[in-house]
Amino acid sequence: MPEPIPSRAAAAVRHLRPDVIAMAPYTPGEQANDCIKLNTNECPWPPSAAVKAVLATIVDDQLRQYPDPVAVRLRQAAAAAFGVTADQVLAGNGSDDCLTIIYRGFLVPGDRVACPWPTYGLYETLAALQGVELVPVDFRLDGAQWRLPEALPRQAAKLVIVANPNNPSGTVTSVDDLRRLADRVEGVLVVDEAYIDFAEADGRGASLIPFLDQHPNLIVLRTFSKSYSLAGARLGLLFAQAPIVANLAKVKDSYNVNVITQALGTAALIDRQTHLDQVRRVVLERARLERELTTLGWHWPESGANFLLCEVGDAAERIYLGLKERGILVRWWNKPALRSKLRISIGRPEDSDRLLAALRELA
Repeated sequence: MPEPIPSRAAAAVRHLRPDVIAMAPYTPGEQANDCIKLNTNECPWPPSAAVKAVLATIVDDQLRQYPDPVAVRLRQAAAAAFGVTADQVLAGNGSDDCLTIIYRGFLVPGDRVACPWPTYGLYETLAALQGVELVPVDFRLDGAQWRLPEALPRQAAKLVIVANPNNPSGTVTSVDDLRRLADRVEGVLVVDEAYIDFAEADGRGASLIPFLDQHPNLIVLRTFSKSYSLAGARLGLLFAQAPIVANLAKVKDSYNVNVITQALGTAALIDRQTHLDQVRRVVLERARLERELTTLGWHWPESGANFLLCEVGDAAERIYLGLKERGILVRWWNKPALRSKLRISIGRPEDSDRLLAALRELA
C-alpha cells in the first residue's frame, strides 16, 4: 500500500529544528483545581494588602501603553532593598526569563554549562534550546548534607550554575564555599537564590548579593514566586556588576516585564515587614512538619528552603498516587536519583494536617 500523505501540520513540523523535536520538554509541577498544592513551592499565603492595593491604582493609560522597558522604579526599589545600585539589577519575567537571558547572552553552540546534580531541571532544557552541552556533576553526599562536587569548576564550562538552596534537596551551600567556587571557575558563576529567603530566616547569612563587587564573574538570581506570593505575576531579578547587566539588557525581550507586575514587585519590595513575617511563618511550619514526619520514620536533607525532599523508599510512587487520589499534590520524579523520594512544599497548618492524616492512612 502507498504511504499515507502527511497532513500539512505534520509536514510543517518537519521544518522544526531536529534537536527541538528530539528533546524532552521541561515538566512543571501539576496544576489542578480543588487540590492542596504542595508540589510547586509557592508561598501558601496571599500577597500583602499593600501589594494587592496596587492593582486598584493601575489606570487605563498604563494598560494601553507599553510598560517601562527597563523597569526603572522596580530596579530602584530592588537596589534600595538589596544594597546595590540600580545599574546592577535587571528585571525578568520570572527568574526563568533571567536564566534565558543569561544563556542567550553568554552561550553559543558548542559551549558547556556545568551544575551540581540533581538540581532544577530547567537548566538542562535551556542548554538544549541554546545548542550547548549541560555537564551534570553529582553532589557529594555527606550525611544529611549535599555538598558541592570538587570537580565542578574543572568542567571547562563557560557557565557554572548553582541553585542555593538547591532544588530539589533544599540544602544550603555556604557563602565561603560559593565565593571559593567563584574564584576557581574560569567562566561565570550563576547562583540561583530562588529560595534564599527561607535560609536567611534561619539566621544564615546565605546570599551572595553583598559580594558582587568582589567577584566580577558572579551573577545572582532572585524570584518573587516563592517568598513574595507572586508566582502568578512572574517576576525575577538578576544582580551582577553593571557592565554585565548593561550587555545582558541587549538580549532580553523588549518589554519583558508587564506594567502590573512591575508595580506589584515594587510594592512587595517596599513592604519588607510583611514579607519577613510570611517567610517566618513558613519556616515555623516547616519545623512543625519535620517533627511530625519524623514519627513516620522518614528522613530528608537539612532544608533551608520551603520544602522537604523526603526519602520514602520503594513506596514513594504509591504514596504520591495515594495522596493525589485524596486531593493532595506533592512532587515525585520517575528518575533514578529521585525515584524513592517525595518533595513536599510547606503549606498552611491546615494543609499540613490534611497531609499528615493522609500519610498515616497510606503508611
